[in-house]
Amino acid sequence: MRLSKISYQDTNWQLDGLDFGGLSLLIGKNSAGKSRTIMTIDLLVKFLTQARPMAWGAKWNFTLEADSGIIINYAFATQSRNGGYVSHEEIMQDGNRVLTRRADGSVRLYNRSLGEFEVANPPSNKLSVQSIRDLRKYPYIEAVANWADSAFGFKFGNISPRSATRNMEYGILTGLDEIPFLFHSLHPESKTTLTAEFNSLGYNIVDIQFHERGPDSYLSVRELGLEKRIPHYNLSQGMFRSLAILIYIEYLKSQRRASTLIVDDLCEGLDYDKAIKLGKIVFQKCQSNHIQLIASSNDSHLMDVVDIDCWNLLRRDGKVVKALNIKNAPTLFEKFRFTGLSNFDFFASDYILQHQQ
Repeated sequence: MRLSKISYQDTNWQLDGLDFGGLSLLIGKNSAGKSRTIMTIDLLVKFLTQARPMAWGAKWNFTLEADSGIIINYAFATQSRNGGYVSHEEIMQDGNRVLTRRADGSVRLYNRSLGEFEVANPPSNKLSVQSIRDLRKYPYIEAVANWADSAFGFKFGNISPRSATRNMEYGILTGLDEIPFLFHSLHPESKTTLTAEFNSLGYNIVDIQFHERGPDSYLSVRELGLEKRIPHYNLSQGMFRSLAILIYIEYLKSQRRASTLIVDDLCEGLDYDKAIKLGKIVFQKCQSNHIQLIASSNDSHLMDVVDIDCWNLLRRDGKVVKALNIKNAPTLFEKFRFTGLSNFDFFASDYILQHQQ
Protein backbone atom coordinates (compact mmCIF):
# COMPACT_ATOMS: atom_id res chain seq x y z
CA MET A 1 0.00 0.00 0.00
CA ARG A 2 1.06 3.61 -0.49
CA LEU A 3 -0.34 6.88 0.77
CA SER A 4 -2.06 8.68 -2.12
CA LYS A 5 -4.03 11.46 -0.38
CA ILE A 6 -4.18 13.16 2.99
CA SER A 7 -6.26 15.94 4.52
CA TYR A 8 -5.97 17.16 8.08
CA GLN A 9 -7.57 19.83 10.25
CA ASP A 10 -7.19 21.09 13.81
CA THR A 11 -7.71 24.53 15.35
CA ASN A 12 -4.33 25.83 14.17
CA TRP A 13 -3.43 23.82 11.08
CA GLN A 14 -5.09 22.44 7.96
CA LEU A 15 -3.81 20.36 5.05
CA ASP A 16 -6.15 20.62 2.09
CA GLY A 17 -6.06 17.39 0.10
CA LEU A 18 -2.44 16.64 -0.76
CA ASP A 19 -1.81 14.04 -3.48
CA PHE A 20 1.17 11.70 -3.48
CA GLY A 21 2.55 9.40 -6.14
CA GLY A 22 5.22 6.74 -5.87
CA LEU A 23 7.80 9.52 -5.63
CA SER A 24 6.82 12.88 -4.15
CA LEU A 25 8.88 15.99 -3.44
CA LEU A 26 7.33 18.64 -1.20
CA ILE A 27 8.69 22.10 -1.96
CA GLY A 28 7.71 25.61 -0.94
CA LYS A 29 8.97 28.86 0.46
CA ASN A 30 10.01 29.17 4.09
CA SER A 31 7.02 28.67 6.43
CA ALA A 32 4.93 27.20 3.61
CA GLY A 33 4.35 24.08 5.69
CA LYS A 34 6.83 21.50 4.39
CA SER A 35 8.09 20.25 7.74
CA ARG A 36 4.64 20.56 9.34
CA THR A 37 3.25 18.39 6.54
CA ILE A 38 5.93 15.76 7.12
CA MET A 39 5.26 15.88 10.85
CA THR A 40 1.52 15.49 10.22
CA ILE A 41 2.15 12.27 8.29
CA ASP A 42 4.46 11.21 11.11
CA LEU A 43 1.69 11.89 13.64
CA LEU A 44 -0.79 9.87 11.58
CA VAL A 45 1.53 6.88 11.62
CA LYS A 46 2.07 7.28 15.35
CA PHE A 47 -1.69 7.32 15.95
CA LEU A 48 -2.26 4.21 13.85
CA THR A 49 0.56 2.31 15.57
CA GLN A 50 -0.40 3.56 19.06
CA ALA A 51 2.91 5.38 19.51
CA ARG A 52 0.86 8.47 20.45
CA PRO A 53 -2.31 8.61 22.58
CA MET A 54 -5.61 9.88 21.21
CA ALA A 55 -5.49 13.06 23.32
CA TRP A 56 -5.43 15.25 20.25
CA GLY A 57 -8.37 17.09 18.71
CA ALA A 58 -8.24 16.82 14.92
CA LYS A 59 -9.91 15.51 11.77
CA TRP A 60 -8.10 13.12 9.43
CA ASN A 61 -8.88 11.81 5.97
CA PHE A 62 -6.37 9.75 4.02
CA THR A 63 -6.36 7.30 1.13
CA LEU A 64 -4.18 4.26 0.57
CA GLU A 65 -3.75 2.52 -2.78
CA ALA A 66 -2.40 -0.96 -3.49
CA ASP A 67 -0.61 -2.10 -6.63
CA SER A 68 -3.55 -4.45 -7.16
CA GLY A 69 -5.82 -1.42 -7.54
CA ILE A 70 -7.55 -1.66 -4.16
CA ILE A 71 -8.32 1.80 -2.74
CA ILE A 72 -8.99 2.31 0.96
CA ASN A 73 -10.15 5.64 2.36
CA TYR A 74 -9.98 6.16 6.11
CA ALA A 75 -11.57 9.16 7.83
CA PHE A 76 -11.60 9.73 11.57
CA ALA A 77 -11.83 12.50 14.14
CA THR A 78 -10.40 12.68 17.64
CA GLN A 79 -11.21 14.83 20.64
CA SER A 80 -8.79 15.87 23.36
CA ARG A 81 -11.36 16.07 26.16
CA ASN A 82 -11.58 13.40 28.88
CA GLY A 83 -8.16 12.02 28.02
CA GLY A 84 -8.91 11.75 24.32
CA TYR A 85 -11.41 9.70 22.35
CA VAL A 86 -12.51 8.86 18.80
CA SER A 87 -15.60 10.84 17.82
CA HIS A 88 -15.87 9.73 14.19
CA GLU A 89 -14.53 6.83 12.13
CA GLU A 90 -15.29 5.51 8.67
CA ILE A 91 -13.53 3.22 6.21
CA MET A 92 -14.41 2.92 2.53
CA GLN A 93 -12.97 0.24 0.26
CA ASP A 94 -13.30 0.81 -3.47
CA GLY A 95 -16.17 3.21 -2.86
CA ASN A 96 -18.08 0.88 -0.53
CA ARG A 97 -18.49 1.69 3.16
CA VAL A 98 -17.10 -1.20 5.22
CA LEU A 99 -16.80 0.36 8.67
CA THR A 100 -18.67 3.08 10.58
CA ARG A 101 -18.39 4.19 14.19
CA ARG A 102 -21.85 4.99 15.51
CA ALA A 103 -22.94 7.65 18.00
CA ASP A 104 -22.92 5.18 20.90
CA GLY A 105 -19.27 4.31 20.19
CA SER A 106 -19.97 0.91 18.67
CA VAL A 107 -18.56 0.00 15.26
CA ARG A 108 -20.51 -1.56 12.40
CA LEU A 109 -18.05 -3.37 10.16
CA TYR A 110 -18.11 -5.77 7.24
CA ASN A 111 -17.00 -9.35 7.95
CA ARG A 112 -15.58 -10.63 4.69
CA SER A 113 -15.57 -14.27 5.84
CA LEU A 114 -19.32 -14.20 6.52
CA GLY A 115 -20.24 -11.70 3.81
CA GLU A 116 -22.25 -9.60 6.24
CA PHE A 117 -21.97 -6.70 8.67
CA GLU A 118 -21.50 -7.16 12.40
CA VAL A 119 -21.07 -4.94 15.46
CA ALA A 120 -17.98 -4.50 17.64
CA ASN A 121 -17.33 -2.32 20.67
CA PRO A 122 -13.76 -0.99 20.65
CA PRO A 123 -12.52 1.27 23.48
CA SER A 124 -13.54 4.89 22.99
CA ASN A 125 -9.90 6.02 22.98
CA LYS A 126 -8.78 3.61 20.27
CA LEU A 127 -9.30 3.44 16.53
CA SER A 128 -10.64 0.23 15.06
CA VAL A 129 -7.28 -0.38 13.40
CA GLN A 130 -5.75 -0.43 16.90
CA SER A 131 -8.16 -2.86 18.51
CA ILE A 132 -9.86 -5.01 15.84
CA ARG A 133 -7.50 -7.27 13.89
CA ASP A 134 -8.35 -10.32 11.79
CA LEU A 135 -6.86 -10.80 8.34
CA ARG A 136 -9.65 -12.95 6.97
CA LYS A 137 -12.59 -11.10 8.49
CA TYR A 138 -11.38 -7.51 8.11
CA PRO A 139 -8.61 -7.35 5.46
CA TYR A 140 -9.18 -3.62 4.95
CA ILE A 141 -8.21 -2.94 8.58
CA GLU A 142 -5.14 -5.13 8.21
CA ALA A 143 -4.12 -3.24 5.05
CA VAL A 144 -4.13 0.08 6.96
CA ALA A 145 -2.25 -1.42 9.90
CA ASN A 146 0.39 -2.99 7.65
CA TRP A 147 0.97 0.32 5.86
CA ALA A 148 1.52 2.14 9.15
CA ASP A 149 3.80 -0.61 10.47
CA SER A 150 5.98 -0.33 7.35
CA ALA A 151 6.21 3.47 7.13
CA PHE A 152 9.60 4.87 8.13
CA GLY A 153 11.35 8.18 8.03
CA PHE A 154 13.54 10.82 9.59
CA LYS A 155 14.59 14.44 9.47
CA PHE A 156 17.68 14.52 7.24
CA GLY A 157 18.75 17.94 8.50
CA ASN A 158 18.98 16.63 12.08
CA ILE A 159 21.24 13.67 11.37
CA SER A 160 24.49 14.12 13.27
CA PRO A 161 27.58 11.88 13.43
CA ARG A 162 27.26 11.87 17.21
CA SER A 163 23.52 11.19 17.47
CA ALA A 164 21.66 7.92 17.10
CA THR A 165 18.79 8.21 14.63
CA ARG A 166 16.45 6.68 17.20
CA ASN A 167 17.15 9.62 19.53
CA MET A 168 16.36 12.42 17.07
CA GLU A 169 13.68 14.98 17.91
CA TYR A 170 11.02 13.16 15.93
CA GLY A 171 10.79 10.33 13.49
CA ILE A 172 9.04 7.15 12.52
CA LEU A 173 12.12 5.09 13.37
CA THR A 174 10.45 3.53 16.42
CA GLY A 175 12.08 0.24 17.30
CA LEU A 176 15.02 0.42 14.88
CA ASP A 177 18.62 0.28 15.98
CA GLU A 178 21.33 2.80 15.29
CA ILE A 179 22.91 3.22 11.86
CA PRO A 180 26.02 1.09 12.74
CA PHE A 181 23.83 -1.91 13.59
CA LEU A 182 21.75 -1.44 10.44
CA PHE A 183 24.96 -1.55 8.40
CA HIS A 184 26.17 -4.61 10.33
CA SER A 185 22.94 -6.48 9.47
CA LEU A 186 23.42 -6.09 5.72
CA HIS A 187 24.56 -8.93 3.47
CA PRO A 188 28.07 -8.60 1.97
CA GLU A 189 26.67 -7.80 -1.49
CA SER A 190 24.54 -5.02 0.00
CA LYS A 191 27.60 -3.58 1.71
CA THR A 192 29.48 -3.67 -1.61
CA THR A 193 26.58 -1.86 -3.32
CA LEU A 194 26.49 0.68 -0.52
CA THR A 195 30.22 1.41 -0.75
CA ALA A 196 29.98 1.89 -4.52
CA GLU A 197 27.04 4.29 -4.13
CA PHE A 198 28.86 6.23 -1.45
CA ASN A 199 31.93 6.53 -3.68
CA SER A 200 29.77 7.74 -6.56
CA LEU A 201 29.04 10.84 -4.46
CA GLY A 202 32.75 11.69 -4.59
CA TYR A 203 33.96 10.49 -1.19
CA ASN A 204 36.50 7.86 -2.43
CA ILE A 205 36.54 5.36 0.42
CA VAL A 206 38.07 1.90 0.32
CA ASP A 207 35.72 0.20 2.76
CA ILE A 208 33.36 0.56 5.71
CA GLN A 209 33.71 -1.56 8.85
CA PHE A 210 31.56 -2.21 11.91
CA HIS A 211 33.12 -2.16 15.39
CA GLU A 212 31.82 -3.01 18.86
CA ARG A 213 33.31 -1.41 21.95
CA GLY A 214 31.56 -2.63 25.07
CA PRO A 215 27.88 -1.63 24.88
CA ASP A 216 28.59 0.84 22.07
CA SER A 217 29.11 0.35 18.37
CA TYR A 218 30.47 2.50 15.57
CA LEU A 219 31.44 2.46 11.93
CA SER A 220 34.79 3.39 10.48
CA VAL A 221 35.76 4.26 6.93
CA ARG A 222 39.14 4.22 5.23
CA GLU A 223 39.63 6.80 2.55
CA LEU A 224 41.71 6.13 -0.54
CA GLY A 225 45.36 7.05 0.08
CA LEU A 226 45.01 7.16 3.88
CA GLU A 227 46.12 4.44 6.28
CA LYS A 228 44.26 5.58 9.39
CA ARG A 229 40.58 4.69 9.63
CA ILE A 230 38.06 7.40 10.51
CA PRO A 231 35.28 6.58 13.01
CA HIS A 232 31.84 7.73 11.90
CA TYR A 233 31.56 10.24 14.75
CA ASN A 234 34.56 12.10 13.29
CA LEU A 235 33.13 12.32 9.77
CA SER A 236 31.87 15.62 8.44
CA GLN A 237 28.16 16.19 8.93
CA GLY A 238 27.42 16.01 5.20
CA MET A 239 29.45 12.84 4.79
CA PHE A 240 27.69 11.08 7.66
CA ARG A 241 24.22 12.24 6.56
CA SER A 242 24.84 10.80 3.10
CA LEU A 243 26.16 7.55 4.53
CA ALA A 244 23.27 7.23 7.00
CA ILE A 245 20.48 7.59 4.44
CA LEU A 246 22.15 5.18 2.01
CA ILE A 247 22.56 2.59 4.77
CA TYR A 248 18.99 3.11 5.86
CA ILE A 249 17.48 2.64 2.40
CA GLU A 250 19.69 -0.38 1.71
CA TYR A 251 18.49 -1.86 5.01
CA LEU A 252 14.82 -1.30 4.12
CA LYS A 253 15.47 -2.79 0.69
CA SER A 254 17.11 -5.90 2.18
CA GLN A 255 14.28 -6.38 4.69
CA ARG A 256 11.60 -5.85 2.05
CA ARG A 257 9.50 -4.19 4.71
CA ALA A 258 9.13 -0.58 3.59
CA SER A 259 5.92 0.76 2.10
CA THR A 260 6.58 4.47 2.57
CA LEU A 261 9.79 6.35 3.37
CA ILE A 262 9.33 9.92 4.62
CA VAL A 263 12.32 12.29 4.70
CA ASP A 264 12.28 15.92 5.81
CA ASP A 265 14.92 18.36 4.47
CA LEU A 266 16.43 15.85 2.03
CA CYS A 267 20.00 16.90 1.01
CA GLU A 268 20.11 19.65 3.64
CA GLY A 269 23.71 20.82 4.15
CA LEU A 270 25.18 19.15 1.06
CA ASP A 271 27.04 20.97 -1.70
CA TYR A 272 25.75 21.25 -5.27
CA ASP A 273 27.40 18.12 -6.66
CA LYS A 274 26.60 15.82 -3.76
CA ALA A 275 23.00 17.05 -3.41
CA ILE A 276 22.32 16.20 -7.05
CA LYS A 277 24.02 12.80 -6.91
CA LEU A 278 22.50 11.76 -3.58
CA GLY A 279 19.03 12.93 -4.64
CA LYS A 280 19.23 10.85 -7.82
CA ILE A 281 20.36 7.75 -5.93
CA VAL A 282 17.65 8.07 -3.25
CA PHE A 283 14.85 8.57 -5.77
CA GLN A 284 16.09 5.82 -8.08
CA LYS A 285 16.58 3.28 -5.26
CA CYS A 286 13.10 3.92 -3.89
CA GLN A 287 11.54 3.68 -7.33
CA SER A 288 13.34 0.46 -8.31
CA ASN A 289 12.50 -1.20 -4.98
CA HIS A 290 8.82 -0.15 -4.89
CA ILE A 291 9.32 2.07 -1.85
CA GLN A 292 7.11 5.14 -1.84
CA LEU A 293 9.19 8.23 -1.11
CA ILE A 294 7.73 11.43 0.32
CA ALA A 295 10.51 13.98 0.80
CA SER A 296 10.60 17.68 1.51
CA SER A 297 13.35 20.04 0.39
CA ASN A 298 14.14 23.60 -0.57
CA ASP A 299 17.40 22.58 -2.26
CA SER A 300 17.43 24.12 -5.73
CA HIS A 301 19.92 21.51 -6.98
CA LEU A 302 17.64 18.66 -5.92
CA MET A 303 14.63 20.34 -7.53
CA ASP A 304 16.43 20.42 -10.87
CA VAL A 305 16.92 16.63 -10.96
CA VAL A 306 13.46 15.59 -9.71
CA ASP A 307 10.78 15.66 -12.39
CA ILE A 308 8.11 18.30 -11.64
CA ASP A 309 5.51 15.55 -12.08
CA CYS A 310 6.70 14.41 -8.63
CA TRP A 311 6.29 17.84 -7.05
CA ASN A 312 3.81 19.10 -4.50
CA LEU A 313 4.33 22.86 -4.42
CA LEU A 314 2.99 23.93 -1.03
CA ARG A 315 1.44 27.32 -0.42
CA ARG A 316 0.02 28.51 2.89
CA ASP A 317 -2.74 31.03 3.50
CA GLY A 318 -3.05 31.50 7.25
CA LYS A 319 -3.48 28.05 8.72
CA VAL A 320 -4.49 26.40 5.43
CA VAL A 321 -1.87 24.62 3.32
CA LYS A 322 -2.69 23.67 -0.25
CA ALA A 323 -0.57 22.10 -2.97
CA LEU A 324 -0.14 22.50 -6.69
CA ASN A 325 0.67 19.24 -8.45
CA ILE A 326 0.28 17.42 -11.74
CA LYS A 327 -3.10 16.02 -10.64
CA ASN A 328 -4.88 19.25 -9.72
CA ALA A 329 -3.14 21.57 -12.21
CA PRO A 330 -2.13 19.40 -15.20
CA THR A 331 -2.22 22.20 -17.77
CA LEU A 332 0.02 24.43 -15.67
CA PHE A 333 2.61 21.67 -15.36
CA GLU A 334 2.46 20.53 -18.99
CA LYS A 335 2.90 24.04 -20.40
CA PHE A 336 5.98 24.59 -18.26
CA ARG A 337 7.80 21.80 -20.10
CA PHE A 338 7.91 23.96 -23.24
CA THR A 339 9.34 27.07 -21.58
CA GLY A 340 12.98 25.96 -21.60
CA LEU A 341 13.29 26.99 -17.96
CA SER A 342 14.87 24.85 -15.23
CA ASN A 343 12.72 23.01 -12.70
CA PHE A 344 13.79 25.49 -10.03
CA ASP A 345 12.36 28.33 -12.14
CA PHE A 346 8.93 26.73 -11.85
CA PHE A 347 9.24 27.39 -8.13
CA ALA A 348 11.25 30.63 -8.06
CA SER A 349 10.04 32.60 -11.10
CA ASP A 350 6.68 34.30 -11.66
CA TYR A 351 5.59 31.54 -14.09
CA ILE A 352 2.80 30.23 -11.83
CA LEU A 353 1.50 33.72 -11.05
CA GLN A 354 1.34 34.62 -14.74
CA HIS A 355 -0.38 31.43 -15.84
CA GLN A 356 -2.95 31.25 -13.08
CA GLN A 357 -4.42 34.66 -13.86
